[in-house]
Amino acid sequence: MNPELRFWLLVAGALAGYGALLFANPVRDSLRDGLRCIRRYPTLWITLAVFGLCYALFQQVGLRLLDFYLLPEGERPIWQWTRAWFLPHTFQLEAAQRSVLPALESVAGLFNNVIATFPFSVVAALLLLINWKGHHLVLNRALRRRYGTWGWILYGIITAAAIATLAKPLVLYAGLPFLARFLPGALLLASGFTIDWLSFLFEYLFGFCIQIYLILLVYAWVRGVSFTPQHLLDFAIRRFAAVLEWAAVVLALSSALIHLPLILSTLPPFSSWVDVSTVISYVGHVARPALAIFLIFFATFQITLTFHSESLAHALRDHLRFLRRNGGGLCWFLLIAFVHFYAFHFLNNALTFGLGAGAAQGIAWQLAAPLLEAFVAAWLLASWVCFFKKCVSGHAHDSHWITF
Repeated sequence: MNPELRFWLLVAGALAGYGALLFANPVRDSLRDGLRCIRRYPTLWITLAVFGLCYALFQQVGLRLLDFYLLPEGERPIWQWTRAWFLPHTFQLEAAQRSVLPALESVAGLFNNVIATFPFSVVAALLLLINWKGHHLVLNRALRRRYGTWGWILYGIITAAAIATLAKPLVLYAGLPFLARFLPGALLLASGFTIDWLSFLFEYLFGFCIQIYLILLVYAWVRGVSFTPQHLLDFAIRRFAAVLEWAAVVLALSSALIHLPLILSTLPPFSSWVDVSTVISYVGHVARPALAIFLIFFATFQITLTFHSESLAHALRDHLRFLRRNGGGLCWFLLIAFVHFYAFHFLNNALTFGLGAGAAQGIAWQLAAPLLEAFVAAWLLASWVCFFKKCVSGHAHDSHWITF
């Protein structure tokens, strides 16, 4: 068969299969409602796009400029303005393999935290510490009201994590070459992993709170509730205090599975037992997939606690009831979400390599990619909220549940 004809037949088959998957599944009404929601409130995808674009600008432009001014002459990054398209078949297979874990983590992010908040989290940490628009006091009162004395401890942890977030760009990026002159490599590596862990706590909690805000925004559309962004954000912060128990579980698992092994691998006597590269391999092949699967299995915890402010035990009871009644629909939703995220990550890996990661066209794509990912993530997040509310309200099979 003609290779060109075979290629177009494969494309036509893929499009036909995608259409059948999208329009012949039991959650298609929720997917449609998700699109209607982001059309009504474009803030959903614009918020994710702003965070994603800030992260991409930092990675693709900020770090390159920093390396250009800090590194010696022969080690500076090389700027390529043009490069011919190059994507061998072997890398196509490698891109397909590399896309599985990011797609799995993106699906898990729908039920946890789909937002990459750095470096915007640095600004958020500063605003929180200076009590911008009173949000710092709202958080403090919500924690004390919910957890009593433990609220002060949680407040202290969040404050310390915010301070570490402010220190992260100064220590791990701009100040790293300077500190390397005075600190031994092992101590510098351990300090870097520790600061990265503490800042991760704040980045995660900040993204977690923003995701609660977006969930409540979709809920306001479902119920036809009017609101102001300021009041909705304050309400999201108060709800964040109710969901913090689940966030603490996720942070404890990620710290134990990922950050603690990295920190210990740089400190004696653990550094003599295991190499840092071995721990990094374990994180990529074991810890991250295990954490993503855990979050997918307990998919309803975040949204249940957001809406009902229950204890973890009651949330587990409601989660198991949801799985018994709506497990089939949830599996369909997970499949559709994975297909979309996998397609995006495969396209991202293929275009990044084919255009050239250091070439101008490759950098341009990596700055545009977060906009596409933000739209897909916002659509699926809104669809998830619509699907969940539709199921728990007893309208799982009502295609016209939302009429406005």
